[in-house]
Amino acid sequence: MRGELRRKEGKTPPDGSSGTRDPDELESELARLHTRIEQLEHEKEEVEAFAAVAAHELMEPLVMIEAHASMLAAGQTGLPADGIGRAAARLRRLAESVLLDARAGTEEIARRSVDLGVVVEDVLSLVAPEIEARRANVVVTGPLPIVSGDEALLTALLTNLVTNALKYGRRERATITIGAQRRGPEWQLTVADDGAPIAEAERRLIFEPFTRVPRERRARGTGLGLSICRRIVERHGGRIGMLPTDAGNCFSFTLPA
Repeated sequence: MRGELRRKEGKTPPDGSSGTRDPDELESELARLHTRIEQLEHEKEEVEAFAAVAAHELMEPLVMIEAHASMLAAGQTGLPADGIGRAAARLRRLAESVLLDARAGTEEIARRSVDLGVVVEDVLSLVAPEIEARRANVVVTGPLPIVSGDEALLTALLTNLVTNALKYGRRERATITIGAQRRGPEWQLTVADDGAPIAEAERRLIFEPFTRVPRERRARGTGLGLSICRRIVERHGGRIGMLPTDAGNCFSFTLPA
């Protein structure tokens, strides 16, 4: 029995190794853990900042609804007939945007082959009333690629970018140009408008949640559209930004080919 115990104590691992870890391997694993911890801390800070700003944005329509309800309860007249309706609609849009932002940032990507040409056709059909109202002209230059991605998220991405171009392009007879180019291992897609140019110093800020630049005083949105675009593109392994142009604005994003 004692001899058997001694044999068990001296037994080596099945792979024939001594059972000790290589110092370089341990150091590499430790470095990966430190990197992951830093990523989690950064994500935690982003979530906390987003929650604080989201709460502030959600308060505005709630305060308006509460004020109108109090005045109605007190029998006061002369209130805008659609005041509560407009506030409730803004609250709904904010809630929908927050949910989409959360999905774009956390949910697993349901990858499949997505024909961006078909996606753009669907987006243009969806926003057709606004295109007609503004008498805008949308030009798609050349065929758009088939990529691997989440069709619902890519549809939301292009809907946001086209809607953004309609909002801030010329008030009437605006021209919006959508195109794609193969650049090595990725596709670069662009959505360009002919509106007032965004200052270079503000181009990075507009992709942050609830950030609005001066030109956006014209149209009031949720302030989450471009932030959602950034999350969707990054989840697909791409990058989003703005390209220099002689006039107007050109939003650009990449997707793996």
